Amino acid sequence: MVTKYSLKRKLYHRGSSYEVTIPKPLLWQFENLSEVKLIFYKEKESWYITLEKEANGISKKIYRRGDSYETTLPRQMLFGLDLSKKYNVVFIPEKNRFKVVLENV
Repeated sequence: MVTKYSLKRKLYHRGSSYEVTIPKPLLWQFENLSEVKLIFYKEKESWYITLEKEANGISKKIYRRGDSYETTLPRQMLFGLDLSKKYNVVFIPEKNRFKVVLENV
């Protein structure tokens, strides 16, 4: 369910991991990103992310590359995908979190 408020980024392969650029609107509320972790968690059949100071799920570090911020996706999220195909990562805003959906390009 992609809305007009959804943010779409390309999933790309770097070394043995799969990475995505984190949209800057997700990070605006934090002044010091070194204290914040990206938390991935699954509810029912959907994956969600939140930004928190304490790990409460699958915790991933936020890396700075030039002007952008990136993170690796957890392997559990990629399970069952054909990784020879290209995907986009769609961030869909919900109450205090973002739903994360992988869509075929």
